[in-house]
Order: sequence, then C-alpha cells, then structure tokens
Amino acid sequence: MSKVKVGIVGVGSIAHMCHLPGYRNNPHAEIVAIADTDVERAKRVASEFGNPAVYESAERMYREAGVDAVSICTFNDTHVSLALSALKYGIDVLVEKPMAVSLEEALQLKEAAAASRNVVMVGMSHRYRADAQALQGLAAGGELGEIYYAKAKILRRRGAPLGWFTQRLYSGGGPMMDIGVHALDLAWWMMGAPAPKQVLGKQFRKVAPYDTKYASFYEAHSDVNKVGPVYDVEDMGTAFITFDNGAALTIEASWAVNGSQDDALKVELFGTKGGASLDPLTVFKETNRIPVEYALKVPAADLYQAEVDAFVRCVRERERPLCDASQGYEVVKMLEAIRVSSDTDDLVRLA
Repeated sequence: MSKVKVGIVGVGSIAHMCHLPGYRNNPHAEIVAIADTDVERAKRVASEFGNPAVYESAERMYREAGVDAVSICTFNDTHVSLALSALKYGIDVLVEKPMAVSLEEALQLKEAAAASRNVVMVGMSHRYRADAQALQGLAAGGELGEIYYAKAKILRRRGAPLGWFTQRLYSGGGPMMDIGVHALDLAWWMMGAPAPKQVLGKQFRKVAPYDTKYASFYEAHSDVNKVGPVYDVEDMGTAFITFDNGAALTIEASWAVNGSQDDALKVELFGTKGGASLDPLTVFKETNRIPVEYALKVPAADLYQAEVDAFVRCVRERERPLCDASQGYEVVKMLEAIRVSSDTDDLVRLA
C-alpha cells in the first residue's frame, strides 16, 4: 500500500516524545492531520511536523481528514471513547496506555475491537525495548523453565508529575496507572500472559504532594490542573497477584517514597530451570551442578520508534499487534483490582 495516512489526537507530552517523531521518521507513514482542543497549540505543533491539517475535534478529523490510522495521546479518561469513535469510521488505532480507566470501558473497547477488522494496538512501549524482547524470548523459548514467580517495580523518590496526572478525574489513578502499568504489563507478558486469579493490593498517599527542594520531574503540556492542582491519587502502590497457572507476581510503583531512587523499570523472573533480571540484564542458571550467572548484551534501540514502526507495519500488513485490546483489557483488569482491593482492604477474586 502507499504511505499510511496518520492522524494524531492530542499533542501533549507523549505525542512529542513518541508518536510525532516516530511517524515522521517512518518512511511508510505520513502525518496528515492533528486534532487537539487547544487549536493554537496544535497549529504550533503542526508547523514543526510538516504542517498537517489541524482540527479542533477528533470526530471532525475522523470524518474529514481521510486518515488510515490514528494515535490517541489524550488524557486517560478519553482513550476509549476516542478509540471507539475511530473504529466506527474504519480507522486503525494506536491508543496510549492505560487502555482505559475502568474495566467497564476496557470491555467496550475489547468487544468493539474483536468485532472490527481494524487494528487496535495498546501503547505498551516497554515491550519494544531490545533487552525486554531478549528476556521475553528466553522465557518463551523455555530457557528458564516454568516461570512460577516474578517481581516488578519502578520507584521514584520524588517524581510526581505536574498537571492532569494527579487528578483522578482525568488520569484514573496515580503511579500505578502512569508508570506501574509498564512494569505490570512487562512482567505479565514475560510470564506468558497467564489469566489473573486473585489480587491483594494496597495504595498509599503519604508523601505527595510535597515541597521538596531541588525535586522536579516532567509536567504535562496541557495547563489543566496546574494552578491550584488537585492531588487525589496515590503516591505509591503495591500488589500481590496470583494466576490460574499457579504463578504469582509482586509489583511496586511510586512517584514519592522515602527510600532509594530506583527509576529504572525492574523485572525479575524466577523459573524452574533458571532466572533472569531485566536491569541489569542477567541470567541465572545451574551448569554441571554449579550456580552460574551471565550478562546479556543487546544493541541499544529507541523503544518509541520501534513501537510506532510496529504499529505502521501492523496497519500495512494487517498483523495482530504485540499488545492488542484483549491484552490491554487484562492489564486494566489487574489495575482496577489493585485499586478495589486497596479501597475495600480485601482480596479481589477475578476467576
């Protein structure tokens, strides 16, 4: 086919980091339209990326711009409605994580995607890391045996973002929704994506918001919730999840915690034939009855570019995405169960 005509919905931080440069750098894609409620900001962004058409609404862009595919890069609470609308126009969709902020919405998109012939891909960008793919390949190839336990975490000591992220109305949750989703998804994917069975979760807000000196992190491009900001989400979350195959997973995620900074996403896998860690990328085995460990070396790669390239390939070749709506649904199921377990102080049974 000719170049994929792409539209971008929302021109905030993730659009600037991933989607806009990713499509610009892909020889098989062309950004033909941008939609954002802040039209002046959209016009400024358009001038940086080849002057595509600018629309004040996604619906109008879907109807008039002739796009083949869209990236949905808006506040979390609008992901599903915008994706459903795109599917009605026969448009392929790359929707940012988390796919939805509630299980009910996630189910709507899962069912709509299953009923459609369109590509629906969820932006689980860390699956496209070279080291993550190497580790997942080892696990899937049986090198580690049965993966019966995994640990995942991403802990920021003082890293609460500024803007809509901290207001549940728009984000659906705090660090577990924002960054923990990557750790959860990555570990679960490496375990073979087993069906979740039970979740015991706890979420805390004990440190943020804070006025710590010299502490700063990213802020949203949008001005929403920056003046007199609302902070009504957790600053740390943790959970213990069991699966129908008998395996278990623990996860930790924080924006603010009085502990050591560990901003790199960590995953550890424990199997019957061996174990492995993502950071540092290491394999633990037993050879000739002697415990050994060795580091793996993989080439560096731009995970965001790899994600966009994969989506464009799925659109052109009509391939199934690495993370489709059905897997996005399972991740939302676990995220919601963590929140419900914390709110009720009880175990949540999913199967």
